[in-house]
Amino acid sequence: MRFFKKVRCDVCNKKISKEEELMNHKQIVHGKDLQYDCKVCNKFFSNMEDMRTHLQREHSYKKNR
Repeated sequence: MRFFKKVRCDVCNKKISKEEELMNHKQIVHGKDLQYDCKVCNKFFSNMEDMRTHLQREHSYKKNR
């Protein structure tokens, strides 16, 4: 018999034990609260690493800057 039903993240399908933890997961992993923006083309990224990769690929920024 199962008393606790896990909730599933609708973005990544991860199962989480509580609704509150799901909200925290979405905000931290998938959220846009802490956006990083490219000053060259105004694209937004959810984390610094994605923005750095974008800058290197799209705007030829060097990695050791």
